[in-house]
Amino acid sequence: MAFKFCPQCGTGLDPGGRFCGGCGAPVGGASGGSSPARLAGLVSLATLLALGGGFWLWSRFMPAPPRPLKPGEGRAAAPAAPPAGPAAAPAAAAGTADPNPHQKIDLPDDIKQYIAGLAKDAEAKPKDLVAWQTLARVYYRAARIDPSYADRATAAYERVLQIDPKDLEGLRGLANVAYDRQDRTKAIEYYGRYLDLKPDDPEVRTDLGTMFFESGDKGRAMIEYQRVLEKNPKFFQAWFNMAVLEDAQGNRDAARKNLEKARDLATEDPVKQRISSLLAATAGGKSFAEAAEQLQQQAAASAPPAGAGAPPAVAGPDAAAAGAAANAAAAAATTYKGAVEALFRGHAIAGPKVVAVDWPAEGRVRITMNGFPMAQMPEVMRNGFLDKMKRGAGDARARFAGSPATTIEIVDQSSGEVMATIEP
Repeated sequence: MAFKFCPQCGTGLDPGGRFCGGCGAPVGGASGGSSPARLAGLVSLATLLALGGGFWLWSRFMPAPPRPLKPGEGRAAAPAAPPAGPAAAPAAAAGTADPNPHQKIDLPDDIKQYIAGLAKDAEAKPKDLVAWQTLARVYYRAARIDPSYADRATAAYERVLQIDPKDLEGLRGLANVAYDRQDRTKAIEYYGRYLDLKPDDPEVRTDLGTMFFESGDKGRAMIEYQRVLEKNPKFFQAWFNMAVLEDAQGNRDAARKNLEKARDLATEDPVKQRISSLLAATAGGKSFAEAAEQLQQQAAASAPPAGAGAPPAVAGPDAAAAGAAANAAAAAATTYKGAVEALFRGHAIAGPKVVAVDWPAEGRVRITMNGFPMAQMPEVMRNGFLDKMKRGAGDARARFAGSPATTIEIVDQSSGEVMATIEP
């Protein structure tokens, strides 16, 4: 888990959260709560199931840059949020960070019913390890959206360990829940038990190091990071964490050298670019915290004022409100094309992942998305999302008489593959 991906909104990195796939950081390697591996409506649980893990330290120092504006487009004012970035790091290290940085989003009824079905199935099979692993895994991901599921995730993982006290997923799951709650003592305990059985897991050992760091034991954190890099010298997360740790101890030169190594190992251009920006900002001897604050101020100063061309920001945590905001954005558009674009950009989960909207022909639009896990979604959830977008586009066409029938292609940015086609 090294750091943890935050699937709250699919974009941006919030304090105490983790490395978010939607912000441009890599999402490869996610698996069952591991990191990095980075909601509303039917897509929410699909995203939770596809993503896990996250980047605790990354989230403090590498906030996602805003989406570049197109000519003539204004930027809507963002909702108030806790300060992201390294200014929060010292408080977190001292144990004062918000133990639950995620806003609660109510899961839709069909997702709740799906989870309830898994629970009923597991309860009917009290010794079925797979059933309880599945339930615990889904509870854990649901807790990333609705924290009320965290206790259920803990109980389910404990049941897993009752069935098999040496189950690696159960040990790691309990550690991950504790990690998210910043219960560092329990996280360290369960990561340690996991590593007793699987000592060469670089992600878990990096997480263990991070928990020592957050607990104030920087010496032990350094030992754990070094152990990871002795056997995995190309492990990006450990190099990045080492850089943050050195910086926190005032070792600026060592911090920059480790950060340069992390940059060289990063596989995604946006990640390389953000690390390069941080390196440039620290060239004068600034700490990571000072440099990241400077970068945030520069980004805020360069952001144009709100304008009619941008979809309104989602102001509340409720999934229904998020959906209503997306629909309102589409309804407020003055053209059919604008309504279709606002429908996607205003969506609470899909919106932050939209990187481009192009109209190669009058009756065809390509929605290019970064890190949207269409292929990983269960069929019912994928269809639910697509149906919602189809209805929204159909409503937009009805509002603008004479608009042509339009084929909507949802395209993966990295591969160029058309993930889905909508015919309103």
